[in-house]
Amino acid sequence: MSQCLNPDCLVINPVTHKFCQKCGQKLWLKDRYQALRLIGQGGFGKTFLAVDLDKPSQSRCVIKQFFPQGQGTGALDKAAELFKEEAKRLDDLGNHNE
Repeated sequence: MSQCLNPDCLVINPVTHKFCQKCGQKLWLKDRYQALRLIGQGGFGKTFLAVDLDKPSQSRCVIKQFFPQGQGTGALDKAAELFKEEAKRLDDLGNHNE
């Protein structure tokens, strides 16, 4: 199954579909990552279990979606900064010296 990433939809679609049956949004992020299901959410966004379709192994990964709710401008700026810092740290975790 493929999870729609539209925050107002989130419908589960058949794995063979490239567009959401309900809202019509593309299901594959950057034509590479396919969200399988929602695994968590909080005040600043949602996290989805996903598959990287660009790799031969089609390895599992996560999609972190920044979607803050009910925050003032200062809090929103701080949340965006923290989200970017977390993304950098997660990217560093994926880099290994071989």
